[in-house]
Amino acid sequence: MWEKLKQKVWQWRGVLVTVPSVTAVVIGIRSLGLLQPLEFPLLDQFFLLRSREPIDSRIVIVEYNEADIKTWKWPIPDGTLAKLIETIKRQQPAAIGLDFYRDLPVNPGQAALARVFATTPNLIGVQKTAASADSSAVDPPPLLKKQDQVGANDFILDADNKIRRVPISLLDKKTGENIFSFGFRLAAIYLESKQVPLGLTPDELVYAGPVVFPAFDKNDGGYVRADDRGYQIILNYRGEAHRFNIVTMTQVLENQVPADLMRDRIVLIGPTAESLKDLFPVPYSSSLTTPTRMAGVVIHANFISQILSAALDGRQPTLRTLSEPQEWLWVLCWSAIGALLTWVQRYSDRPPDPDIE
Repeated sequence: MWEKLKQKVWQWRGVLVTVPSVTAVVIGIRSLGLLQPLEFPLLDQFFLLRSREPIDSRIVIVEYNEADIKTWKWPIPDGTLAKLIETIKRQQPAAIGLDFYRDLPVNPGQAALARVFATTPNLIGVQKTAASADSSAVDPPPLLKKQDQVGANDFILDADNKIRRVPISLLDKKTGENIFSFGFRLAAIYLESKQVPLGLTPDELVYAGPVVFPAFDKNDGGYVRADDRGYQIILNYRGEAHRFNIVTMTQVLENQVPADLMRDRIVLIGPTAESLKDLFPVPYSSSLTTPTRMAGVVIHANFISQILSAALDGRQPTLRTLSEPQEWLWVLCWSAIGALLTWVQRYSDRPPDPDIE
């Protein structure tokens, strides 16, 4: 029996050496982050290949495009923004998101905009909490901040500068407080209007109805030692701008939209004009083409849709990833399959080794 066991071990010696060696090499390469440039484009291909999802009718985007700039100028005067928000309010939306910085007044119309801010409890403004090499932090509108009607509109860039993660909350280094993100604040208002339970689990994870949103970890999926500060999730995009109802600022101000288009919906107001440079690379292009760019307001719409769809429609809350031990086991299994197939093929093509004495 011992002799037969030794013979089997000798017969399969290549597999027994190759499997752990290949597994260790692959795990070592991955731990150095050398596979990220391959894994990110692979994820992008899945976004490109998966079937289109239906339009999320709960979200309406009021875009500010190049034609609007010619009509209403830039920066948009406070009075024009006030008129826009008042026009939207008449349709009784569930929530309004203003994705324009307004830390300083832009006259004329400062008093009118202040009145709108003071009388619109379901309005959320934005601030930028983080500074970078090419941008600065931006304070929120003072009155909306005082009324606790502000969210952070910061985005998180991966190593290839694409946006695949979004924050639910993040730290405002200036004040030392945690700020919920712009998209999450709007989604929360909508869910509360639908009487969907929303809060934190005992381990401080956000839940909405039956769904818990797992926090991103620095080594999730293809990531290696990524910045996981704050409370991030992987963004499960619904699609590009045409996956949402979208109208222009001019159409709204000139009453060219259906009278009930925005009723009981989340309305996002934000720039899409190329000249305003609020466009970001997203995973809707292959590595061989110029990256597809998406306006920030559309990315916020995707994030909001992800939360609403998970809580109300049963859609997967985030893209699933394996834990590190599960990934190691996955690599081990495929190393074993490859080694076995190769060794069986080689062994079947030659006479067996003589018995080992």
